[in-house]
Amino acid sequence: MGEYCSPMEPNAKPPPLSSLRAFAAAGRLQSFRDAAEELGVTPSAVSHQVKALEDWVGGALFERGVRQVRLTAEGAELSRAVNGALAALDAALGAARRANRAATLKVATLPLFASAWLGPRLARFEAEHPELSLSIHTDPRIYDLAAGEADVAIRNVSAPTAGLYARKLLDLRATPLCAPALSSELSTPADLERATLIGLSVGRAGWPEWLARVGVAGLKPRRILTVDTVLEAIDAAVQERGVMLGLSPLIWDLPSAATLIAPFRDPPQEAGAYFVVCRKMDRAKPVVRSFVDWLAAEMRPDVRRLMALERARLPGRGRET
Repeated sequence: MGEYCSPMEPNAKPPPLSSLRAFAAAGRLQSFRDAAEELGVTPSAVSHQVKALEDWVGGALFERGVRQVRLTAEGAELSRAVNGALAALDAALGAARRANRAATLKVATLPLFASAWLGPRLARFEAEHPELSLSIHTDPRIYDLAAGEADVAIRNVSAPTAGLYARKLLDLRATPLCAPALSSELSTPADLERATLIGLSVGRAGWPEWLARVGVAGLKPRRILTVDTVLEAIDAAVQERGVMLGLSPLIWDLPSAATLIAPFRDPPQEAGAYFVVCRKMDRAKPVVRSFVDWLAAEMRPDVRRLMALERARLPGRGRET
């Protein structure tokens, strides 16, 4: 005779979870019919699932009577164990699901992106995801995603940080902008030595990169005014306090920048791009995936509009090749 493998041996295939759930419900309710109603199946299906488990165990788990079933002693002991295990499993699954569908998504973004583009669109995302709350942080510093300072970040960089999941949203170009009253004093980039340059305290180098690209590396302006955010730089430029380096095309979506003009005919210079980034391990979380995918889907058709806006605000200025 061939070797017989008992169901209780370590290499025996375990019974299916559906049989365990059917048995657990029938054991609690002492009724195949009531168990069927709880599970949303037929009484016959419950009976078949229980019979399959009894075959696997090798003995009866219920005493069957007319329209009535009762757990055997062995069945009662197994019922307590299976119901406890299933309750623990359901609790663990629920906890894992809640952890990946966090009630609040922390998003770190840059002030210009938040004010000019993201803010006016957030209502649409919130309408699509009423179960989710957003926590938007607009401090221009780099948030540490690994430390949990944010779940998702929108950054202006030449290339995303290695090890992060990243999707490009929009290419950026830098061009000097100022109030019309100051533009009469500026014919070429070399004239900036008589001007006040408005720079940022954090973020990309900005002015040194732009000056080097247009052939006046090392130029010393009359004065440097340093502010913390692009929005403060726009306010200073509007107030005729100096010349700022604007990020096109996104800056043209801000009403506060409507009066600013580009004093030079030099083409805008490459200034990195906006990327949305998150930890690779977080990309699979439904709450992170839904926001990242929504962000990319919203930006994709808007790029053409933004480029048209740039051409309208910078007439006659071709792009750098």
